[in-house]
Amino acid sequence: MGLLTGKYTNTSPGLSKEDTLSSPLSLSNSRRSKFELKDLERYANGDGTRIPAGGVTPLLRTMERIAMDRGKTVAQVALNYIICKGAVPIPGARTAAQYVDNMGALHWRLTEEEVTQMENEADDLGFSFDGAGFKRSDAKFVGYGMEKWSMT
Repeated sequence: MGLLTGKYTNTSPGLSKEDTLSSPLSLSNSRRSKFELKDLERYANGDGTRIPAGGVTPLLRTMERIAMDRGKTVAQVALNYIICKGAVPIPGARTAAQYVDNMGALHWRLTEEEVTQMENEADDLGFSFDGAGFKRSDAKFVGYGMEKWSMT
């Protein structure tokens, strides 16, 4: 969804780094559905109940620091983290610039210390992701009615 890639941060003058995710401008140009935008904003800002104020900002700041130290983008750090965990990321790219940025995640690895820093920060957030486009239903419409499914 792009939330942990730096995609939705705002570079408008006058906004501090801490204010970029909480700014209404940061998600305003997204092509996401209203449902997805609601979830993205909830994770970015917190909802005051299950997601604390500030949302994913502490994790994103850690990723930004790692990216700056390495001369990489936050998106490259996010993709490289997935690679370091033994998975194959399948990033989307609508433009040639996004493709080039995605390819910048290859041919290097985060250190164990950097992976640990990111994981500790994620653990300290105190919540897990269950929305922003992730499946939340136990049924889907298949053309002739609803089909039930289960993960158990």
